[in-house]
Amino acid sequence: MPVTTIKTLTPHNDHELRKLLEHVYGIQPEWIKITFDEERLATIEIETEMDIDSRVSVGITEGGMKAEFSLFPAINKGKVLDNDAIENYLIREKHLYTELFHWDSIKHSIQYYLAGYIVERVVVSEGMPAEDGQDAWMTLHFELDDRRPRELDDGSVDFRDINHIVTVEENQLLISYHPETAGKEGIKVTGERIQARRGKKLVIHKGRGVYFDEERQGYAAKDGGYVIFESNRLSVNPIYSVYGDVDYSVGNIKFDGTVSVSGDVLSGFEIKAKNIVVWGIVRDAHLTAIDDITVKTGVKSTGKCILKAGRHITSGFIENSDVEAGSSITIKNYCLNSKLRCEGEINATAGDGIISGGEIRAFSSIHVRRLGLDQGPQFKVYIGVKHSLEDKLEAAMADKDKLEQIIRDADEKIRKLAKMNPDIKKNPKLKSIITSRTLLMKKFQTMDERVEQMIKSSMHPMPFIRVDQSVHDGVIMVFYGTEKNFAETEGAGKFVYNKATGKIDKLKPDAVLETVVTEVKLD
Repeated sequence: MPVTTIKTLTPHNDHELRKLLEHVYGIQPEWIKITFDEERLATIEIETEMDIDSRVSVGITEGGMKAEFSLFPAINKGKVLDNDAIENYLIREKHLYTELFHWDSIKHSIQYYLAGYIVERVVVSEGMPAEDGQDAWMTLHFELDDRRPRELDDGSVDFRDINHIVTVEENQLLISYHPETAGKEGIKVTGERIQARRGKKLVIHKGRGVYFDEERQGYAAKDGGYVIFESNRLSVNPIYSVYGDVDYSVGNIKFDGTVSVSGDVLSGFEIKAKNIVVWGIVRDAHLTAIDDITVKTGVKSTGKCILKAGRHITSGFIENSDVEAGSSITIKNYCLNSKLRCEGEINATAGDGIISGGEIRAFSSIHVRRLGLDQGPQFKVYIGVKHSLEDKLEAAMADKDKLEQIIRDADEKIRKLAKMNPDIKKNPKLKSIITSRTLLMKKFQTMDERVEQMIKSSMHPMPFIRVDQSVHDGVIMVFYGTEKNFAETEGAGKFVYNKATGKIDKLKPDAVLETVVTEVKLD
């Protein structure tokens, strides 16, 4: 009786192996003899006169994502499946997709099978799962509103400073936008395609002052302003509006654009901006603008209010305040007991048009209806010299003194080095200090010229004070360094400095200043 010997590559127990052989080959149990080694690998002897063809089986599992095959050697003179036959079976009968084959596994399995081994459940193909697309997402390049109060050095908190405005600059990238992806389709071991889910869209609504930058793939600010980002709607507003008073509910304001306040600015609060518009009253507050400040109603202070603008300041009225502007100060009604400083002109020609008390300084002109009040306080009105000249001169003199000291120090070093070796060719340090001293001296010698030019540019060539109704007693006009004290009330006139006489002259209110020297003086 012929005997066929086959072996296993995987461990088995006797019972399961016999059932497998009976099922695959259709043979009787008594034809089978099995011996196991220490690793439970079997050597099988099958004694029969039957010729049984080799077998191949394929199982597709995990929803079509995995294909396993098993190979069983032929018995006696049964038909042996070669490499091509097995591959044709996988491809043509089982319709497996060759691009996913594990060819090395197939090759090695066939080699063992032809050598007389049972090959069981070898993975010959694995599908590729679909990769769903990524949802669109965004990256913020600005900090969201933070309304926490600022902590002070002593551990307390300042509830006026709550950092609630997020400001951005022109063309600043605000949000980087990352669009959704389509994903990557999958494929089963049979070649069936698995559709991928496309990522979800993310809609960002463009509001005012925002554009989409194609190059940077994100949303950017058209102009500087403050950011509003709510319900995925992005806006940049050049005007920061406060609907009501600036108080503890609003806090201090620092903004690069225009701030508009519909109510009052209460005492103790501060606004810093490019432009400031207040429709109510400014109390003991600090307002600083790069360009303009406009107070529609007026400024009513106890002496602690400070208004400072790079260009223009306009107010309905001003009381007990410190006001400084680069180009002009315009008062719509009156100004009392305040310090006005302007590098340009001061005007109070509407309403009562009164300026009285305090200290008034303008560079080019002052035009009012009434200067002073009956039995009002004595005060000085300065005209013709920039109020910043004194500080500039003080700084220039300090620089000159510092430079002079540096030159003296250089002279002392030169003396010491010259004693050691006066030959500058052999003493490079000496040469270097002498060269530096020469440059310092040139700078020192031109400082007086620069100071003189500074003084000249700070002196207006033809300043004037125009009063349309009256100048009251107690007013002291100061042109350059020349004073005119009013002991009694006088009528309308234009006051100028006569360079020929060195005195202050009074002309007609509408006098043309180009002919000031030949104008007839008013009594």
